[in-house]
Amino acid sequence: DGYASLPPQKLRWSVDVAVLAEAAKQLHQHGWPATFLTLYDEAWVMADEAARVMEKATGNVLCMDIVGFLVDPATVKGFSPHRDRQPEDWQPRGLPPDVSATFKADGMAKYTTIWAALTDAIPENSCLHFVPKECDPGYMNGDTEDGDPMQACFPSKDAYQNIRCAPVAAGGSVFHTHRVIHWGNKGRAAYAGGPRIALSFGFSAGDFEPPYLSQKCLPFPEFKLRLALASAQVLNYATLSIGDSLGWAAVAGSMAGCGASSLTKLHRLFLAQEKSFHPTYRKEIAKKFVKVALHAKEACPTQGAVPSAPSKAKSSAPAKSSKGAGPPAAAAPAGKTPTGDSDDDEDEALEAMLAAEADCGEVLFHDDFDMLNAEGSDDAPAMGGAHKRVGRKVKRRPHASGAEAKRLKKKRRLQQ
Repeated sequence: DGYASLPPQKLRWSVDVAVLAEAAKQLHQHGWPATFLTLYDEAWVMADEAARVMEKATGNVLCMDIVGFLVDPATVKGFSPHRDRQPEDWQPRGLPPDVSATFKADGMAKYTTIWAALTDAIPENSCLHFVPKECDPGYMNGDTEDGDPMQACFPSKDAYQNIRCAPVAAGGSVFHTHRVIHWGNKGRAAYAGGPRIALSFGFSAGDFEPPYLSQKCLPFPEFKLRLALASAQVLNYATLSIGDSLGWAAVAGSMAGCGASSLTKLHRLFLAQEKSFHPTYRKEIAKKFVKVALHAKEACPTQGAVPSAPSKAKSSAPAKSSKGAGPPAAAAPAGKTPTGDSDDDEDEALEAMLAAEADCGEVLFHDDFDMLNAEGSDDAPAMGGAHKRVGRKVKRRPHASGAEAKRLKKKRRLQQ
């Protein structure tokens, strides 16, 4: 079917998922996204145990695409329907656009995910839903240029009965491939059973998506690398803010309304350790940062503060093991504050463009700022990382807007 689920009795974690769930709530209260659970050793213990299972089952290795989710059904929903990877994700790495190239000779997908529930995930608080692969014409054949994959899956009323709901208890897991269409339903606002909290771990074949960090960093990366990865992953999924704001809030938490200044600070945390990451990941983060930073500046130019940078200070969150680093220090909640340095943020985004192009030796950003052409469109890709919302592709605008021309002028000035 392209997915499977296991109850907690079938895949026993050696860590207490309830402790990590409580840590996610504490992070949320202090303004940090749930993805910053990766600062704790317990998250990396889960990653290591998941990697052992997935390597035996699929041959794929942990690629460090780790994301935390906190869905309060009163205010947030899960991601909109999407596939985790599309041709624009794997073609730059040298694979042909044909979907079959993303599967191994034995039929196993070259990218797979373990979605681990840290709390009960049920329809009331937004569990995962799937379209089985046999009911999805685009699963293996690819999506048409101008067609809507969801319409292809549901050509009649009866076809909606093919949707599969995948509730799991805390400690349970859902496994799925990069091609299966999935989403989190909108929960019941009056549900009083608490938020849905989860960690997802991505696994890939080396030719499909190289690990973001060297496998030598495992099982417990240094604290500075964990901090850089968590910051980059939030940026990686920040394009959700353009087309799926409630889904973005499931990842970003109280940072969902942040402005360019906050995104810039996250980018700086990544840049401090950038050279430790694979070139393809550096390129991806640069592209995502530029897109969301410039969009955020236009959408909310005076929104700001990211919490103060996480440190090794002790806290009451999960205990630190001897091999890892401590949790982040408590910080003031993120809020709306005047920044006064929006020009500096824009300059930094443009400088990131130039640095990324110099790093990889190719043109990533065209002078007409193609990456902004999809802004405001319902068809725009809404998923960070490589997750793409299911929808029709967007046609490029032939000319840059006045704002884009201003940025182009700045870009040329910075190049001089």
